Amino acid sequence: MVAALKAHAAWLVNALGVNRNPLRRPIDRLAAGFTVLLLMIALIAIPASGLFGASLHADLTQRAAESAATTQPVTATLTTRPTLSVPVSEAYSQDALSSTAVVEWRTGLQPHSTTLQVPADSSPGDTLTVWIDQAGNRVPPPASAGSITISAIFAAILVLLVIELACIALIAGTQNFARRMSMRAWEREWAFLQHGGTWSQR
Repeated sequence: MVAALKAHAAWLVNALGVNRNPLRRPIDRLAAGFTVLLLMIALIAIPASGLFGASLHADLTQRAAESAATTQPVTATLTTRPTLSVPVSEAYSQDALSSTAVVEWRTGLQPHSTTLQVPADSSPGDTLTVWIDQAGNRVPPPASAGSITISAIFAAILVLLVIELACIALIAGTQNFARRMSMRAWEREWAFLQHGGTWSQR
């Protein structure tokens, strides 16, 4: 990996050299310019991904605040005994087992019910907290500040990795393409010289 990076760096320095080098071809200068552009994009991506993460954090925080303003927690009561949602014969381990039960809550005089995962040792009459919207329907709870921060950081890192890996792949591909084009040009030039031609020094 280090040797490959050194080779790419040496190629770039030579291709960008200001001295007159008869071995340097136009394709080398073009590829070197494109490589420099990709390196600039890779550097700009570092603060840009941070700004993306900050913007996402602000957006998720606003959504959580709006969710908290339009939802509320209520106490729901188990009305049935817990049952295994995954048969023991199909479970790979004890951790794969989960229990579900029907829970019920009220908004005013109107009853609501749904099936939720509950502890296996729960009993009818036990209570738990669910979040509901203004119509009384169950909804996910608002995201916590901790989960919002983790999501924003993960998204920023993911965006940065994608951009950096894409730039690295494009740089490697560009340099390899330039080398292949140069080798083909040298092969044509050498074949031309062998048949009595004159070296173009390009």
